[in-house]
Amino acid sequence: MKLDNKWHELYEYLYGSKFNRLLTIGTTKNGYETFNIKSLNELKEKLDEYYPRNEFYISLYDYDSEESLLSWNRLDSNKFEKKAIKNSILFRFRQNTDIIREEIINLNDIQKFMFIRRSINLGSDKTIIHDVKKVNTAIKELFNIKPWIMFNGYNECYLYLFTNKLQLKNPTITYYYLYKFIETYTEITTLTYTQIEPFSQLVTLPGSQNNKSLLYAKAYDVNSKYLDIIKNSENKLFEDTYLEKNQDTRKLENLLKIIDEEITKQKVEGNNDVFNYNLDKLIQNTINS
Repeated sequence: MKLDNKWHELYEYLYGSKFNRLLTIGTTKNGYETFNIKSLNELKEKLDEYYPRNEFYISLYDYDSEESLLSWNRLDSNKFEKKAIKNSILFRFRQNTDIIREEIINLNDIQKFMFIRRSINLGSDKTIIHDVKKVNTAIKELFNIKPWIMFNGYNECYLYLFTNKLQLKNPTITYYYLYKFIETYTEITTLTYTQIEPFSQLVTLPGSQNNKSLLYAKAYDVNSKYLDIIKNSENKLFEDTYLEKNQDTRKLENLLKIIDEEITKQKVEGNNDVFNYNLDKLIQNTINS
């Protein structure tokens, strides 16, 4: 069973035809294998070989390097940060699934699937869907940008902002303060960023199927009702959704530049407690200016 060609058109729009990314394929039960792929054709080959019985996770960023990414130490975030082509920002929302994991420990595979799908249908992911909508509204109000949004089929939602290529001296810390500000501004609880290295993270490949829920990772309309979003993920058919990279992102990019400059200034002044700067007023004043 192969994906519709429209999915491959989406991949080309998201990733380009040539790139340097990691692709992790597998399942929790059978384990995962990671590949270094450098073209859309290689991605298609892996999908033809492993889809749909496996999950697929791809690097959020393309890396400006001819080196094999498999030779990089995944714990060395500096190299990923330095080489990542910073032309997007991902807001990642994650629903806690501890209760689900506890409840399915002693169930067989069919029972596990039924419990997980019933939990999702009854609203286990309502909080992340709600939080995404609040952040989507805030992004449009603050920066006049319309995000692209995707549900991963189990317990995460992604909100993408596509920008021009950013040149920042402190990209990880700069993104941290943007996330922190948005989290406070919207009063949400599921935005995940403190435990993630932004430039080495993998995200679910659109169109891939989650082995726990058997739902597909698909974009959705932020104004859709919860059950319609879940129903949308029940089949792998591609449906056109808004995805526009060429928006005016100058206001957001200017804010990131100012945050980055302030971080550099504070570090020069000897304040190396980089995740405890008070930048809320600076950020708010910049947005309002």
